Amino acid sequence: MLKGNANIFVAFLDKSTHMNNRKLHALGYALLFGLSSVFAQNQTIAERLGYPADAKLLIIHADDLGVTHSENKASISGLEESPVNSASIMVPCPWFPEIAAYARENKTQDLGLHLTLTSEWKYYKWGPVTSRDSVPSLVNKDGYFYSAVDSLGMYGTASEVAIELRNQVKKAYRFGIDVTHLDAHMGAAVSRPDYLAAYIKVGQEFKLPVLLDQRVQAMGEVGIPQLLNDKDVIVDQIYTALPPDYEKGMAQYYLEVFKGLQPGLNCLLIHLAYDDTEMKAVTVDHPHWGAAWRQADYDFFTSKECAAALKEQNIVLVTWRTLRDKITRAE
Repeated sequence: MLKGNANIFVAFLDKSTHMNNRKLHALGYALLFGLSSVFAQNQTIAERLGYPADAKLLIIHADDLGVTHSENKASISGLEESPVNSASIMVPCPWFPEIAAYARENKTQDLGLHLTLTSEWKYYKWGPVTSRDSVPSLVNKDGYFYSAVDSLGMYGTASEVAIELRNQVKKAYRFGIDVTHLDAHMGAAVSRPDYLAAYIKVGQEFKLPVLLDQRVQAMGEVGIPQLLNDKDVIVDQIYTALPPDYEKGMAQYYLEVFKGLQPGLNCLLIHLAYDDTEMKAVTVDHPHWGAAWRQADYDFFTSKECAAALKEQNIVLVTWRTLRDKITRAE
């Protein structure tokens, strides 16, 4: 899933340990539906979107909107002025209202939810959108989400995870966000098979694609493939920079990703923020995925070098909005 850096689902999506129903009335319609379903399953995602089967599709996806003002500003700049074409919002975080206001005013932007079950920074904390009394297994003694995914995995029940994920989606809709997809902050929502099942079911309930890759197909022993249908979107490869990549230079890493991109649906996860006082304070004592890291991401993706490399490699940029509307919500 993380190309060259796979580490089961807990490394699925993000930082630190950085990892998705219809009636018919007549037999004729049922047969037609069955044939179209088989046809859809036999097509690649590229073909279902109208591209050649060998097209190299890429979502350039910014995580962590809502975490800080700095993250919001840089991510908005990236969405409006660079090839970055998708992002996801952390509903429980303090700067959620600001990015929700932007989403209401910019309905065409591809904004999903970075479903959040952890609070990893040293001093900057948040907890569930659900009443803490309703999800006591998800919070520590101070009432915040646990800092680490493994702590969540030790104490959090799948039923309470499902409640909190569902309530984050509902809150986003209440704030007027046209949610395009769901993914998982720090991979927490996909770090146990029962959490993963809840994550998939919440996506299906709201008819939203959830970020998954091909490894879910190998989880038959825990019943995950049986939860999926032809409306679910399975990504071929997920890429994200890890500490060794950062230390070698972000531009080098991303240019290598572009050069090595294979046909199919690919998702590149990045983090955009400014290396300013606010972001430095939030990420104190956290050298990786910190303020300088996020500034380096911003600098590369807003550069001419990035745009030129995408063009040179014949990479087709697609969005979760397109996947939602043409696959997950297709009739």
